Amino acid sequence: MSAVLLPLLPILTAASVLSSSRLESCANDGSEQMDCEMKMVLTVTLEHGQQSTESAHFLVQEVTDADKKVQKLKKPWQVSWEKSQAFWRYPLRYVQDVNNKPKEGIKQVGWLQCNDNPKSTAEAITCDVAYLGDTRVPDSEGFCCGCDVGKVVNGEASRGTSSCDLFSMSDTAHCLNFDELWYSVFEVAPPQIFYDITVRLQIPSAYVNGWRNVTYSETTMTLSHQQPTAAVSDGTLRAELVGDLATAVAPHRFESKYLAVPARPIGHERVDANEQMKNAMLLDRSLFDLSGRTCDKIGVSYTAFRYQPEGCHRPAGSCLFEQLDDFHNEDSLRVQSGQQPQNLVSRYCEGAMEWVTEGTSGMQFLLACPMTQRHTTLMRLEARAESAMFVTNVAPGRIIKAEAPAFEALSGSGEAELSIINTGAVLADFTLGLTCAPGLETEPAVQVSLKPLESTSRQIRLYVSGDGSGRFDCNVTLFDALGELTDSVLLQVNISSLERDSGAQGGNGSGGGDTNLPSTITGGTCATTCPSFVDVMCFVAHACWDRVGMLLLVVLLVLAAAYACCWASLRGLPCRLLGCLCNCLLPSSKQEAGQWQMQSWAQQTALAQQAAMAQQAALAQQAALGPVGILPQAALAQGQLPYGQMESYDIEQGEGAAPSRRSCSVRLSVQAAPPVRSSRRIKAPKVKPAKKAKSKPVNRL
Repeated sequence: MSAVLLPLLPILTAASVLSSSRLESCANDGSEQMDCEMKMVLTVTLEHGQQSTESAHFLVQEVTDADKKVQKLKKPWQVSWEKSQAFWRYPLRYVQDVNNKPKEGIKQVGWLQCNDNPKSTAEAITCDVAYLGDTRVPDSEGFCCGCDVGKVVNGEASRGTSSCDLFSMSDTAHCLNFDELWYSVFEVAPPQIFYDITVRLQIPSAYVNGWRNVTYSETTMTLSHQQPTAAVSDGTLRAELVGDLATAVAPHRFESKYLAVPARPIGHERVDANEQMKNAMLLDRSLFDLSGRTCDKIGVSYTAFRYQPEGCHRPAGSCLFEQLDDFHNEDSLRVQSGQQPQNLVSRYCEGAMEWVTEGTSGMQFLLACPMTQRHTTLMRLEARAESAMFVTNVAPGRIIKAEAPAFEALSGSGEAELSIINTGAVLADFTLGLTCAPGLETEPAVQVSLKPLESTSRQIRLYVSGDGSGRFDCNVTLFDALGELTDSVLLQVNISSLERDSGAQGGNGSGGGDTNLPSTITGGTCATTCPSFVDVMCFVAHACWDRVGMLLLVVLLVLAAAYACCWASLRGLPCRLLGCLCNCLLPSSKQEAGQWQMQSWAQQTALAQQAAMAQQAALAQQAALGPVGILPQAALAQGQLPYGQMESYDIEQGEGAAPSRRSCSVRLSVQAAPPVRSSRRIKAPKVKPAKKAKSKPVNRL
């Protein structure tokens, strides 16, 4: 027997009934004879949040009761179903707790009195070291800073001090402190769809006192992705969850983020046991370093703070930026100004993100995002019946509110708030949608189930594809379960122009300077073609005349320098310059240099006087012993010099010179003084001539 359907079934088949057939269903248990029976099979679709607005009536003429008696039924079986609100559930894995805002503490101590040596005792260290049980936490000693000589001379301030001067030199100890608020950090797994389907089977009792007095016995079955099939105990009805159709909008993915939830202390203003997602944030993993070894990362700890580069030359608070408290405060300011938050969980799922704990122990945490778009599920029903009838509830409705506050273009914060009411007499499904002019896009339509005279509100997000301002017309439509338009309203949306923000690069000034920097020539230059500085052939071959001229200039400079060195060497200039350097650079002070110069001139004068006296003595001896101008060899042997002859003396550094001065030899040439003329005549003594000796003959052999 074929299925018996309502007259409106051809319209409903495309929306809710995918197939309907009557077939012989057999079960093979391996025996020679299979157990077969005739069944009605229906494949239907369900929308999330759909209540019992649809049902199937299966007609059964005869049934066997508990006493194994055959009874004739005048009423059909009634099978109804409903689907709960669908959620995207994100399983969580706990990682660790991180601090809300690590802060720097500064202790002012006397000069050279700060101690950050990790080998010292806890009492000797200036900062209060941390302990994990009985073990000292490594690098919790902080670090010390002070005013060195360079900072005192330059007037440069050290970390934690306003300035460094000679009369207020002191040391500071810089210690790491943690805020009282701690966040729990979780990894977020890929999303899973979650919903329940409830199937109710109502079987009428036997006909006894007339068909109007028939009562029903109800049996309930529950389907989900964890339990996709269910059946009545006697095999009368079997239900199976076939699967889901793809959604129009993909779910959010948070695998690249960490979920940070305020956890302790319980009494803190951000820790709300009833709304734990109120101050929770989803932050990119690149903002974290849970090892504690990186500055300006969430999770920064003692090691990064103690060994930060140039810690004493950086301002106080360095290495402790970009923390959870900073991101929370930034989002709070954005929300106060009417903008969309960047990291708060309320940014996602239209602010309906929920925190779910499952199990009696409360140890399984889930992040749940309710679906606002259409989500379709396929379900198959098998009933032991001769025919079936599919029933859909239909009711009219009205749009009672349609508003859309003005918002800024490309801000992503546009939203239309729509309210509808069921004006019919039965529980029915409605489809609420929004269609706007080109340039203004909307989210997909939503489907809701309403009881008679029940009203509800839904939000549909709006997106602008341009950055200009304008007014857009939108048409709000309400359809019933049969796809008939039951109401429509015109909605006008005002869009303001995009307000551009340059962020950290804002400002109306410029640094100045020539910005026309030389660009890189891909074809090559003389510097890249001829990298050698002395490759003359390459210069000529590639017409690099500027490099040829540079080479000639360098050669001329080298020749000129060589000529200058030769000319200076011939005139003794290097030795004179060396003497000047010894006189100017080696004395430890100008006073010592002058004293050394006076001693040198005194020694030169004494030597000159000695030479003059020696010359006078030589002249006197010459006058007494022989003719003028003839100096005996004995006088020459004694070092006496004739007039006009030069003598050189080497003057060494005396004992009275400055101790910091090295020895420096000075060559001194002294000319002998001329003979002293006297008005007296000196008579030379008469010398008797020697007698001539007589010569004797020589005997020659």
